[in-house]
Formats: sequence, C-alpha cells, structure tokens
Amino acid sequence: MAFLDELCSKLGEKWVLRGEDILPYLRDLKGPKGPALAVACPASSAQVADVLALCHAHDVCVIPQGGNTNVCRMAVPEQAPPSIVLSLKRMNRVSEVDAACYTLTAEAGCLLQVAQEAAADVNRCFAPDWGARGSATIGGAIATNGGGLNVIRYGTTRDQVLGLEVVLPDGRIWDGLRALRKDNSGYDLKQLFIGSEGTLGIVTKAVFKLHPAQPISQSAMAVPTRMSGLMELLELARDIGGDRLTAFELMSGLLIDKALERYPDLRHPMQTRARYYLLVRFSDQSSVSDRLTQLMEKAIDRGLIQDAVIAQSSLQERNLWELREQMIPHQYFTHPSFKWDVSVPISRMSEFIAQIETLSDALTTHAALCISGHVGDGNIHLDMFPELPPGPEYQTLGETLLPKVDQLIWSMGGSIVAEHGVGSEFVDRMRAQKPPVEYAMMQSVKSLLDPKGIMNPGKLLHAD
Repeated sequence: MAFLDELCSKLGEKWVLRGEDILPYLRDLKGPKGPALAVACPASSAQVADVLALCHAHDVCVIPQGGNTNVCRMAVPEQAPPSIVLSLKRMNRVSEVDAACYTLTAEAGCLLQVAQEAAADVNRCFAPDWGARGSATIGGAIATNGGGLNVIRYGTTRDQVLGLEVVLPDGRIWDGLRALRKDNSGYDLKQLFIGSEGTLGIVTKAVFKLHPAQPISQSAMAVPTRMSGLMELLELARDIGGDRLTAFELMSGLLIDKALERYPDLRHPMQTRARYYLLVRFSDQSSVSDRLTQLMEKAIDRGLIQDAVIAQSSLQERNLWELREQMIPHQYFTHPSFKWDVSVPISRMSEFIAQIETLSDALTTHAALCISGHVGDGNIHLDMFPELPPGPEYQTLGETLLPKVDQLIWSMGGSIVAEHGVGSEFVDRMRAQKPPVEYAMMQSVKSLLDPKGIMNPGKLLHAD
C-alpha cells in the first residue's frame, strides 16, 4: 500500500508498527476496539507534522494516543474509516524547568509523574495529579482537561497550561509555546485544544505553570454523621485550612471493603464502618497538624462527623491515599455497570447523592451502588452494578436508567462528563446536554480546523 510505504519512509520501518504489533494499541481499559492500518510512532513535532500531512493527503484518519488510560473509548479507533493510531510515547521529554518563572515545558508523551518529579527537583509543584500518574501523559491530560486530586486548590489542567505547540490536521505547526501570564493580543487559541480530545489537532508540547512546593501534607479520614452536612463540613475545612486545603474526597465504604479484600497490605484505619467516608488533606510548607486537628474537633462538636482518624506517619498517610486510589469499581465487579462522571454545583452535591440512593433503592433488581470522588469541587464518580448479565434485561434497564439519571444531573445544572472525557462512549448523551447553538458552534470549530474530519472521528462530536 502506497500510503504505508510513504509512512515508513518518513518515520523508518521500525516506528511504523503493523500486524500483531499494533494489537495493544487497539484496546483500552474496556477491551478491544476497531482496526487500524498501522501505529505511527514519531519522535518529534516535525515528524508528527509529516504524518498528519500524509494522512491529510490520503484521507486517512488519525487517532492520537498517549497513555491510553481514559475510560470513554477516546484513544482507540472506531470500526469504519481507514485510520492509523499516532502514538506519542517517544515524545516523552521534559524540555525545560524554569524555577524562577515557575514554568515547565514538556513533550506531549511525558508522563505526569515525570513532570511532577522534575518540578519537585527544583522545589516546585506540578499540580495535575490522579491515580494513573505513572502511565497517563501530559498530552492526554490536555486533551481531556484532566481534573484529579488537586482541583480544589489549583484547578483543572486547563488552569495550568500557559502555552501549546499543536500540529494541525493538514500538517501545519502552530507554535503557541508562550509562557506569559498576561496576553490580550487576540483569541486564546490554546483553549480550543484543551479538552478537544484530539479532534482538532495534536498537542505536541506544552508550557505549564508551576506552584510553590508544599512539602508537608497530612490527611484525616472521617465518617460524616449525615450527608446533608457535607457542604457545611467543606465550608469549615475552607475556613480553617484556607488554601492549605488540597483535597476533600468522598470514599465508598463498599469499595474500601473490596480494596481491603483484594490488597492485603492495606489497612482499614478506623473501627467505625460506614457507607461513606471523607478524606481531607491539608498541605503547606510547615506543619498542618494543628489546623487538621482543629477541623476534626470542630466538626465533631458541630455534629458533622461521628468519628475521625488523623494520619500520624508517612506510612499511615500512604495507606489512606492508596485506599482512595483503589476506588476503581470495575476491578471488583464482574458484571457490567452503568457509569456517570458527574459534576453538579457543590451546593447540590448532598441532594444529588440522596436522590441517587433513592433511585437505586427503587430498582427492581438489586444494584451495587458505588459513589466516590472529588466532592470538594463538585465531581463524583457514580457506578451502578445491577445483578444482571449483559443481555436484553440489562439493556432495557439502561434505556430507562441512563436518561433518568442524566436528566437529574441536568436539572441541577450539572454535567454528565466532568473530567473523564466524552470519547465515543458519551458522544450521544453529551449532545443532549448542549443547547443547539452551543453544539453547532462546536461543530463549526471542528469543520474549520478539520474540514476533512480525519482527526479522531467518532469522538466528542457527531460529524453532522
């Protein structure tokens, strides 16, 4: 095939994978997906530009892939058009860390953990952080506008990006690698590509802002007396901790029990057993112990929590956060689930959880309900595992349940796609969330930058 011969001439035979070598790139956390002609592995922005120009000329679609750790079918090919996967794994370097300017520049294939360590080496903090830090890439973080554990203090990935280099679908390179905090010289074009899921072009490099290092972190785990007091407790944590509050997480008691069964090295830190637990972290450049203790004592005095434990060692701290990072329902259940990545206004979080519990209890078939996530910024991860195998009964339940929960989320001014992305998994349901004018504007941007529709087709947006 002429196209593949040209691709090999640009990258070298070794870096154009074919046959069985491409199979790992055609599956994600949810299993295998569609076919691809090849996997291209460029080593530079210039090579990415060569690949995109070639694909543009031959009408071959491009599926960008970083760590491939998303859960919405974003970085694997669909069934229909001829396509290649473009892996950025070779473009994995930190180009520069400027401690004085508080910036870090890196290639898109750089792992989050590598960027975090490079910043820590100069006493700075690289803010984006989540459990897949050792496999997720900064390009993927930008493509999804990743959230994670530090949003309550620093914001999402969008809030961390100062500049981008992007290869456009026709192979042109846009050099927007500016490290400016202020630039009112026109449209902020980088924002188009953050959260675009590779549908407008391929981010190849980025400049991130850094923050002062917070070497002292201490966490407490607490049992809320009632979920209706959740926001009062958050307000108290903000009042006492100020910007030292770096995490305010909800943990499912069911998932903690599952994690303890699966991972024998983990320990339950409390005698009290509950449906939900809260995990609160304060971070600073000096001890936060007095403030964290004050928070727990006041919360108990006000009847907001019934029990609490404060980590007294690095080992206890790691144990708390390993429990949090094992809030991964799909590793504990074999039957399929209905899943939401929910964002609602923080003031309505308790109300939303209560309504979901009522809805789950009313199901005709028993369902394991798993709720955990970043309640401090209004985001929770919701999974319902009905005791049904895949089949007609499961499908019928989904046809009723999915729109009912979606409508509940929208009625509260929320989103069914908070931080995990749309991919192909949510492309139909997300459309119902958008006003027609907003969706049309998104389609217009896509048509302008990618008129041939070769960039990650079937993800984020419908072509019509």
